[in-house]
Amino acid sequence: MLLEKKISIITPVYNQVDFIEQTIVSVLNQNYSNLEYIIIDGGSTDGTLDIIKKYASEITTWISEPDKGMYDAINKGFSLSTGEIMAWINSDDLLLPDALCNMNQLLEDLPQVEWVQGMNSAIDLKGKVIDYRYGDKFSLIKFLQKDYKYIQQECTFWRRSLYERAGNRLDINLKLAGDFELWFRFSQFAKLYNCKLDIGTWRDRPGQLSRANFENYILEAENVIDRYDPIKTDKKRLKQIKNWRKLINFIKSITFHKIRPFHKKLLKLHDIDKAEIIYSHNLQSYIIDPKS
Repeated sequence: MLLEKKISIITPVYNQVDFIEQTIVSVLNQNYSNLEYIIIDGGSTDGTLDIIKKYASEITTWISEPDKGMYDAINKGFSLSTGEIMAWINSDDLLLPDALCNMNQLLEDLPQVEWVQGMNSAIDLKGKVIDYRYGDKFSLIKFLQKDYKYIQQECTFWRRSLYERAGNRLDINLKLAGDFELWFRFSQFAKLYNCKLDIGTWRDRPGQLSRANFENYILEAENVIDRYDPIKTDKKRLKQIKNWRKLINFIKSITFHKIRPFHKKLLKLHDIDKAEIIYSHNLQSYIIDPKS
């Protein structure tokens, strides 16, 4: 029988009475015995606390006190957590059925995988799926080229060992792009893998902070990138990518010659080759797709 590693899920919340119960239930209904679920409330006054108290016996830890924003709340939650596998789910979003069991098996089967992104999806106010797609591939090299839109936080899990190596915190000085700043640090230590598992979903609704302040999110994210001083190997790889793109464009302009081998070289230079995870029914295990 597969050992269930402890998984820590954090939910930051402030005045989300309309959605918090759906979020809580989506986590508690995972049928995963080694779950550590922590809710950090920022001092809600709209009935959110009544809902949290309703499920208090099933929640590992919850606190309610003023904080310095969402990323401060998430930091509080992770500082209280002890799980080997980590993620957070916001107070209007959902974990999808069997997400924790699937993440546990995947990370058990593939010890070299330190963080992974599942299928990207979004729902509307009524819970209807309005977007569903395979997530884009990302790496530090892609980030340095301002290609970062987007890693979906609700379907991204990681190992505590990576979180600790990357600084053991989210940046509370950021108001919008704290998730990207964490991904940017992760990318300096480990490859991001993609899989076709349904893990979590994002609720698209009016009034969301990210929607109302999209331009500021972009400014924060690109400032994170601009602050980074690429090392010598990063600079060399970026130069190689530039040269390969020129070569590909030249070949395309003069011939119908197949350029697939050149694209494979670009994938490798971007460090996004061999980054797809599939399930092998023959092996009864998750594996890295050798064709990816």
